[in-house]
Amino acid sequence: MNQIMQEIMEKTVLVFGVTGRQGGAAAVYLQKAGWKVRGVSRNPEKDKAKKMVAAGIEMVKGNLDDPETVKDAFSGVHGVFSVQNPWITGLKKEVEHGRRIVDLASDAGVKHLVYASAGTGDKSTGVPHFNTKAEIEESVKASGIPFTILRSASFMELMRDKDFLPPLVMWNVMPKIIGDEFPVIWISAHDVGAVTASVFNNPGEFAGKELQLAADKQSVKECREIYTSLYGNPPKRIPAPAWLFKLMQKDLYKMFLWMLQYKEPESIIEDTRKIYPEALTVEKW
Repeated sequence: MNQIMQEIMEKTVLVFGVTGRQGGAAAVYLQKAGWKVRGVSRNPEKDKAKKMVAAGIEMVKGNLDDPETVKDAFSGVHGVFSVQNPWITGLKKEVEHGRRIVDLASDAGVKHLVYASAGTGDKSTGVPHFNTKAEIEESVKASGIPFTILRSASFMELMRDKDFLPPLVMWNVMPKIIGDEFPVIWISAHDVGAVTASVFNNPGEFAGKELQLAADKQSVKECREIYTSLYGNPPKRIPAPAWLFKLMQKDLYKMFLWMLQYKEPESIIEDTRKIYPEALTVEKW
């Protein structure tokens, strides 16, 4: 390891969403790469936060609804990983929190801000949680902070993570809206963390870049076949009409419709594997 890289990785990266999927993975991979990691949690006493502390990650208590509680967390920080969860905070708070992190990072003189986004960066997709992320991206770009934006494809976690209610969403409603054989691009939240570490490790290559991330392309039918071959049984399914899901989850319903219109870059999987060659396929995941 050259001296410049060693000096960089002796510095601290502040990770938001550290007890979540992307933030947690980012913290783990940054630590593996030699970075010091500081996480922000509204409740450092929760089990996930305690596990991070046990693994050697510094944990500070803070709530983005109150900027003063997180201001000190930016002290002496080299980089920041920013991610928001609109399903928890709501769309308005998502934008407020995302912009607040940008402002605090700017005030603290942060050298590299990595923002976990989604969609295309366009505010006119018609998908509410894509549009709010595009708003945050505007603030990131206008801040003057060296930045990298990560836009992830559909998460593989949709297939098994109980928080996403896969029997209803992935295995029932999604194919009703997009079709059973429509090719979907996928990436695991776990691998977003690995890409994040690579981005921080190579600021000269990735600063100022907007990266589209995907590691595999499989239809719902193909995913179901892979699941069945691995576990011996097809995934559980909760029958429900698409119109009912539309009433309950307008945002996701619009996202599925948007997927039918979106044309991803042809090289998106190849480009992601150049950054992280070990990115998981659906089967390996």
